[in-house]
Amino acid sequence: MKRFAMAAALLAGIAAVAPALGQSYPVKAARLVVPFAPGNSSDILARALAQKLSELWLQPVVVENKPGATTTIGTDFVAKSAPDGYTLLLAPPSFIVSPYVYSKLNYNRARDFTPVSLVAFYPLLLVVNAANPAKSIADLMAQAKAKPGMTFGSVGNGSMGHLAGELVHLRAGVEMVHVPYKSSGQAAIDLIGGLISFYFSGAPEVLSNIRAGRINALAVLTPSGKRLTLLPAVPTARESGFPEIEAVLWAVVAAPAGTPRKIVDRISADIAKVIAVPDFRERFIAQGAELVGSTAEEAAQFIRAEDAKWGPLIKSLGIRAE
Repeated sequence: MKRFAMAAALLAGIAAVAPALGQSYPVKAARLVVPFAPGNSSDILARALAQKLSELWLQPVVVENKPGATTTIGTDFVAKSAPDGYTLLLAPPSFIVSPYVYSKLNYNRARDFTPVSLVAFYPLLLVVNAANPAKSIADLMAQAKAKPGMTFGSVGNGSMGHLAGELVHLRAGVEMVHVPYKSSGQAAIDLIGGLISFYFSGAPEVLSNIRAGRINALAVLTPSGKRLTLLPAVPTARESGFPEIEAVLWAVVAAPAGTPRKIVDRISADIAKVIAVPDFRERFIAQGAELVGSTAEEAAQFIRAEDAKWGPLIKSLGIRAE
């Protein structure tokens, strides 16, 4: 009887402690995987987010860069990690695009991941050479119709800039030529040099050239309908009458599928707290970001909406990985 009583007491103790253990996350260092090399906008955002989460959690949050194969190497690494909340992915738009452009992946985005939080948008700007007389998207469309074969640049097949250009192509209803680049810097150089007609870029990559008068921004493609604080004179695509070409770069934190819901909700709530910190907000708004900090369900809805928007277009274009 004594053994029975001791066993019962032990089990009761474990049952009482278990909820507390679940609530104590995090109890060790976490890592935030960035599927790019250090230095780009995703990496910069990840490091700032990791620092603030470290301060909030009183545990290290380490950024690990795992670039390669158009972000699929780092994404696959997280897909195969333990679903315990200690390995997270900062997913970019290729999270949506890759399953359509690669014939085979070692992970399944829908099956292997749980969205945690939509952290930020980086609206694309439609930019032209300053010598181009176009002052609006409508002007650019008129040019395209008057002179078929207009060229537009992007940072590669299947990039958001490429897809946005294809939307312009479809709206204009005339032939356009896509010119893929390996870097946004080279695309900007060729735009300034007149070798391509237009280009879609994040604000940080072209802001200095806009301010120097070498490039003009015709529109910002933000889905929020709000103009950029950095460029208040530049109208949105929606204001310009072209809401269908809205396109953004974005950052979503995702966890391996099977991560406990309490942990997912804790992480998303804490990301929202970080995004509310004034110095964090000011830093990234100054870089052209629209900060969000969503719930897990809102992040999942966003991923589904992006998939529904871009998947059919990618299929129709027959885009394949380079």
